[in-house]
Amino acid sequence: MKASIKAALISALVFPGLGHLVLRRGARGLLFIVPALLAAGYLLRTTLVLADTIVTEINSGKLPLDPLLIVERVHSAGVDNPATNLAALVCIVCWVGSVLDALWLGRHR
Repeated sequence: MKASIKAALISALVFPGLGHLVLRRGARGLLFIVPALLAAGYLLRTTLVLADTIVTEINSGKLPLDPLLIVERVHSAGVDNPATNLAALVCIVCWVGSVLDALWLGRHR
């Protein structure tokens, strides 16, 4: 298997930018790893805070254990805002960009 294909698969299936380490392009890989890691961390933190809030409301009896009401509570939480949308976009762009860049680097080696 060609190194560029292996790098693209690692970037696509594991984490963006990790395939660049296979190609010995660590600095270039960090251009994909760092923003994707920060954006994924923000999304994870936002999700965990919302989940903790909902669990606390369920345990206190404020929110009944009804799936439809829980879904409604999630939608009303306001997590669909420009910051989370931007973080999701950064993740997607880094993922796709790292795969395409790994393939491009392999062809121009």
